[in-house]
Amino acid sequence: MASQAQSPWRAIFARALVAAFVFAAAVAPAHAIENLRREAGIVVDAKSGKVMYENAADSPRYPASVTKVMTLYILFQELAAGNLKLSTKMTVSAHAAAASPTKLGLRAGSTISVEDAIKSIVTISANDMARVIAENISGSEEKFAQRMTATARALGMRHTTYRNASGLPDGGQLTTVRDQAILGIAVYEHFPNYYEFFQTRSFSYGRRTYGNHNRVLGYMGAVDGIKTGYINAAGSNLLTAARKDNRHIVVVAFGFNSGGARDQKVRDLVAKYLPAARSGGYLQTAMIPQPGRQGNSNVQVAVAQTAAPTANSANRFVVPMPLPGFRLAQLVAANGAQPAGAPMQSEVRVASVAPVPAQMPADLGLQPAVQAANVLAAPSQAPRPANPSEDVIGAWLSDNYKLGAPPAALGQTAPSAPLLPPGAVGGQPVDLMTSGTVPAAAPGAAPVGNWVVQVGAGQSEESARGLLTEASSKLAGLNDYRASVERFEKNGQTFFRARFVGFGGRDAATDTCNQLKQQNLSCLAMQG
Repeated sequence: MASQAQSPWRAIFARALVAAFVFAAAVAPAHAIENLRREAGIVVDAKSGKVMYENAADSPRYPASVTKVMTLYILFQELAAGNLKLSTKMTVSAHAAAASPTKLGLRAGSTISVEDAIKSIVTISANDMARVIAENISGSEEKFAQRMTATARALGMRHTTYRNASGLPDGGQLTTVRDQAILGIAVYEHFPNYYEFFQTRSFSYGRRTYGNHNRVLGYMGAVDGIKTGYINAAGSNLLTAARKDNRHIVVVAFGFNSGGARDQKVRDLVAKYLPAARSGGYLQTAMIPQPGRQGNSNVQVAVAQTAAPTANSANRFVVPMPLPGFRLAQLVAANGAQPAGAPMQSEVRVASVAPVPAQMPADLGLQPAVQAANVLAAPSQAPRPANPSEDVIGAWLSDNYKLGAPPAALGQTAPSAPLLPPGAVGGQPVDLMTSGTVPAAAPGAAPVGNWVVQVGAGQSEESARGLLTEASSKLAGLNDYRASVERFEKNGQTFFRARFVGFGGRDAATDTCNQLKQQNLSCLAMQG
């Protein structure tokens, strides 16, 4: 019997060994990591959608911290919709505070502004702040990752799945460099104002100043961001863009053994392909569809088309989730947003190519019915497409999230409030630019001082005043006229017109409007 007895130290060792196995099982990632550190790259002309260079563009890769570009894309959606402000304070949870470095290092229970969280991500790639953003938007990082995947599908990123908001190792978090090029174009097209954050060279917080990890930033006076990334199984990654001489390319380089080798490859690609890129406007085939916006699903986005698509490329499934209860309560209290319906119970089949959004009207002059398509808000729930197989995820996103304005033509400042797509609200024809007591501009003379220039309208007085400020900053002569915000209702919704009042006649108002259009701003001259 003595031979069967365990000495005390052996019993202690056995218990420790069992505990170690239990701990390892608890912290192991949900999806095993394999080594995908192999070079892949792509260069896309953002103005034409043409792929200028590619290497293993459709092979699976881990995005690492380039993941955070999608995290910020969704945050920009919330900002554009008015659900958050740059000054909004977000709370740091224990889960966020426990993130692995690199991180900002805030303690659980502390708060940070949205703007500081953004800057910490684009400079030092703060993993804890990615979690803070995820939890404050969706309630949990897991639900936020589901929204990330749904958004990727709606953008046309057919081979990308997100499992977390930071890019920390997870074998199920996969993408391709082609998909990341789509995102690199989309974040500029859809959020040109917030895109400037990616150009942040340094960030001061507390007593420290942090420098940007992107060593290619500013190369040739053209490279303007976007995001680096590294995990051991992925290697060194970079999603970046270069804009110069009216040209715009997006460059993605993944899987390099060192940051230096990656950066040199990107420099070589920029030097070779930027001078050969399209000089001029953005073609329709280069425009990335904005999630939740209905458009022509038959128009194909050039960069999204692979040379030989796989049979399963159009059959990815996601189960998106609505906003968490605490976020719904915040939105209802803040701006009267309507709670989302019950979560979908069945899997959603996503269209193989996301739709292209409706184009802005070419004539921004004296056609109020057309102008209405460019300056006002859609209802919070956009109508579903006639064919339910078209843009299923886009429609779901629109129903569950207040996504803000569809993109204006590039270079044109997007209004603060959501825009109104061509169509109707509540089944009724829409003509909000001229609804109310003010008639549209008509031929003939007008009384002196009885003409106004309307630069848009918003769903809040604050957003309307933002339009006035934007216009005044672009055209100094507007300071000679009275800025006016006028409240009106249409189809049960309240809007606020942004106008400059006191023009002596039609010619003066029209001339001002033409100058605004030269500054890529929309406007309408009308008789007051």
